[in-house]
Amino acid sequence: LDELFAMLQGYATQHDLADMWRRAAIQDVAFMLLVTACAVAAEFAFGAPCGGSDWSLCAYTRSVVLTAVMVMVMFALTFLLHVLRILVITVDVFCFQSVQNPDISEATERWNILQALLRKASTAVELALLVLVAMAAFAVPAFIVDQANVASLLEAVQQQMSYIMIFCGVLRVFVLAAAVTDKCMRVPSLLNSLSFGRGIEGERQHLVEYITHSAAGFYICDVRLTLGMVAKFIYIWAVILFGVVGRKLVSN
Repeated sequence: LDELFAMLQGYATQHDLADMWRRAAIQDVAFMLLVTACAVAAEFAFGAPCGGSDWSLCAYTRSVVLTAVMVMVMFALTFLLHVLRILVITVDVFCFQSVQNPDISEATERWNILQALLRKASTAVELALLVLVAMAAFAVPAFIVDQANVASLLEAVQQQMSYIMIFCGVLRVFVLAAAVTDKCMRVPSLLNSLSFGRGIEGERQHLVEYITHSAAGFYICDVRLTLGMVAKFIYIWAVILFGVVGRKLVSN
């Protein structure tokens, strides 16, 4: 991670992106602090006491432990957002520089550096994202099981509110990671619309094909993450969740 941050900071300093990265990081930290505060408040407000009794030492200890776990998860999410934010910025800056200075040789060199940076960052944080994938995959089934064991749907939602807030934070991380890939996929069409000068249309087409075939983006275990994949994941679990909730409402 030290090597990754050195590369990211060096790239940001070289291209005058430090201030932009800092402002975006402040917004991400503010968002995660809000989500964490809501999750902690929901846990202490709606958390299920031990054995269904009133608040006791057992219930208080449970909420404190869960709060500590939520804070650590949110800290990890904030770190991932910090890394992903600069990756999104670098793709945007590449497009801006290509429009401002349409030079094929410089664009090729900048793209080689950019895709190497994306691959290095993906490899460094892919394990953490795999853990988040597992968390997100088991979150909805856990909610369904909990909802089936509680008579009231509202009570089930209240008890799971803190975990729903964490899921929102996880979703934000994956949307931002997928946005890196989607931005890279739009670069060839942008370059194809630019004019690099007379008589070099063939070189421009070669650059467009090179960027297209490089398949740059954010990878998790050699699988390129896209917004379409994230949307499919949300859609599938949303259909299952609404089906179970609808069946519960009809049975009641």
